[in-house]
Amino acid sequence: MDDHSDTVDALVDLLELEGHEVRSAVTAEHALALAEQFEPHVVVLDIGLPNMDGYELAAHLRFKVEPSCVFIAATGSGAHADILRSKKAGFAAHLTKPINIPELLALVAPDDLMIGQ
Repeated sequence: MDDHSDTVDALVDLLELEGHEVRSAVTAEHALALAEQFEPHVVVLDIGLPNMDGYELAAHLRFKVEPSCVFIAATGSGAHADILRSKKAGFAAHLTKPINIPELLALVAPDDLMIGQ
């Protein structure tokens, strides 16, 4: 979800307290491998990833998850063009950092999710 692992850990803890089963990935490769073992209903992806951006990772993940899986973009870029690009890429929502927690909780309830950082 974020380039900082402590931020991801805190978000995972919060979502687990809300009753979600959560998995987090530290790299795009880890997220792809994780998708082989865990079938999320929601995937939250940081768009600005180091080796593979969130758009490319989402395209790869779509082959590994159920077609009904919802993708949520999480990014520091909230310009109109960024929001349009994420919608065009198939993201159901575009959250700008810092993430509005009540908004995220409304989007993921009551599904299990995977967070890509």
